[in-house]
Amino acid sequence: MIQLKLTHQRVAGAGDVPAVLAAGWEAFELVAAIASASAGDSPGMYPAFTLAAGSAVTGRDALAFAPSMPPVPPDMGQNTPEPAGNVDEIADALAGLASVLSGRLRRAAGLAATAGDRSACEDAASEAEQITRLLGMGD
Repeated sequence: MIQLKLTHQRVAGAGDVPAVLAAGWEAFELVAAIASASAGDSPGMYPAFTLAAGSAVTGRDALAFAPSMPPVPPDMGQNTPEPAGNVDEIADALAGLASVLSGRLRRAAGLAATAGDRSACEDAASEAEQITRLLGMGD
């Protein structure tokens, strides 16, 4: 959960479009890994975690093609921790991160200088909103 909190802070603190893209890519990568790892822990949450992982991959891929996306470090995503806490806590934490991410991406889309960046931010924001809907059902 510490990595989730740190990623949440990076997303919230990203100042310009390239920083939002990089933080967003990292956030989607983390959501995909944790959602995939958590899917088998609760049969009732399996569909939500599986669909959220798919949305995270789609969002990450949308950002990967943004013209202002900085290079991704080669070791990014290789040190993803095992999820800690019960599935409801994990789902809430992922939904919270996705909610902040969608807001940051929508703001970045409004600031983007190129159509490619705007489109990538909008597409990724839609995927983050889908994750929030899937995992934040109890809110």
